[in-house]
Amino acid sequence: MTNITLDPIHHVLLITPTELPEADEFLFWAKLFLHQPDIAIVEELEGADRHQTRFSYENSTFNINFEHYTDSIWIAPEGAGSQEQLINLSKYLLTSFQ
Repeated sequence: MTNITLDPIHHVLLITPTELPEADEFLFWAKLFLHQPDIAIVEELEGADRHQTRFSYENSTFNINFEHYTDSIWIAPEGAGSQEQLINLSKYLLTSFQ
């Protein structure tokens, strides 16, 4: 089971899957994780130590990140409007995974 935790201080959603994806599999993992009716993938970026998938939800843009060195996955809002939508995204994702 994947845990999704809202961090209100840093304005991110912390994602803790049962099993972390390998670095070279993250973009595929992110596509599966974000495969929801109200989410559209905008862009995929692959870096040396961080991968990122940008997506939209309810006319707001977010990014899901995977950092190799810390094995961390988190979702961050892009802009103030998206930050306000973060709690709704959290609820949507939690409902989707029940």
